[in-house]
Amino acid sequence: MAADKPTPRRRGSDRRRRLRGKDGPVKGEGSTLSYYALLIATLALLAFGLIMVFSVQSVTTAAEGGNAFTAFTKYLAFAAVGLVGMVVLSRLPLRALKRLAWPALLLAFALQLLVFVPGIGIDVYGNRNWIALPAGLGTAQPSEFIKLGLCLYLGATVSARRDAFLGGVNSWPKFARFGGWILLPAGIGIGLVMAGGDLGTVIVLTALVAGALWLGGLGWRWFAALGLVGMVGFAGASMLSANRRARILAWLHPERYDPLDVGYQPLHGRYALGTGGWWGVGPGSSRQKWGYLTQADSDYIFAVLGEEFGLVGTLLVILLFAVVGWCCLRIIRRSDSLYAAVVVGGIMTWIVGQALINMSVVVGLLPVLGVPLPLISAGGSALVSVLFAVGVLLAFARNEPGAPEALRSRSGAVRRTLAVIAPRRRKRV
Repeated sequence: MAADKPTPRRRGSDRRRRLRGKDGPVKGEGSTLSYYALLIATLALLAFGLIMVFSVQSVTTAAEGGNAFTAFTKYLAFAAVGLVGMVVLSRLPLRALKRLAWPALLLAFALQLLVFVPGIGIDVYGNRNWIALPAGLGTAQPSEFIKLGLCLYLGATVSARRDAFLGGVNSWPKFARFGGWILLPAGIGIGLVMAGGDLGTVIVLTALVAGALWLGGLGWRWFAALGLVGMVGFAGASMLSANRRARILAWLHPERYDPLDVGYQPLHGRYALGTGGWWGVGPGSSRQKWGYLTQADSDYIFAVLGEEFGLVGTLLVILLFAVVGWCCLRIIRRSDSLYAAVVVGGIMTWIVGQALINMSVVVGLLPVLGVPLPLISAGGSALVSVLFAVGVLLAFARNEPGAPEALRSRSGAVRRTLAVIAPRRRKRV
């Protein structure tokens, strides 16, 4: 009797199996997809950001009597530093990234302490979280590097000391280890930023730590307890500040507040989005950037983007951030490393979560929090830190199962092709 022929696997069932299957690589899926998709999405977002920053600075810098091209050249220098760092970090072995955890975190803490030094620290809109850079390069925000330092530190510590909290922090010795190795360093970083008054960055740092520990295996009871503490702290910090209190009340009751006062910028942000329509008014043609939006190149750059590129442009940016998040989830799923899950989970929560917060503020779903849009808003230190974080993600993507061999074979194919083309070109010349 002839053996039954195997039933061909349908494409739809294969996709469902990939979504519902266990962690780890699935036969037939591309081993380098995470790497290339993440790289292309990041470069596309960076291109959007450079276009938008120049679009806004061409107006704001000229209005202040400066040279827009000079200011943009300085910003391009930060982008170049970030890209070089991204490439270097993406080529590092994972054990080298682990060794960088402590130095990166301690260096970020040291830089953050400089904001409290007279003559170095700078106060901007009531927040003291900037330092002056030498040689006229402008300012830097050290708290941006605390984000990356915490991601690397939490990954190295959780993977090395998983007994400190995996399975539940259900005894005093485990609680002491969890507090000493996890809560204390995270609390120091968050506390240093909060001491400067930057509640928006504190929210992002808290979300980052929560995302990393969730993927590290911390029990839900601890998340409930720490979440309650965080909500109480947020409420207290908001009520103690007249400015934050006014922002929240203006968000809850916009009809009661003077549109020329605390509700001015949210109102004009929505004007910009509404003016953009489907296709936008065209690159560089925004009206709201002409002095109506006071934070047009930072917190509200998404509104200017929506005005110039329309709904289509905003949806494209949202899609690109969704691709970044999908790549992070894919890296986590295909890896069996707790270290990779914690670091990638923290960076994903940071970049994608911060993007969601910024866009939600612009469209009115959240009160104004002063959180920039990653890779798009102006800010040299923010741009460098995010590109460094993407470099770390690319390093994990390069180490997915099958990815090192595939990348080596492709680079070898390119070298062989160039070796064939070069002699023929010389002969023809």
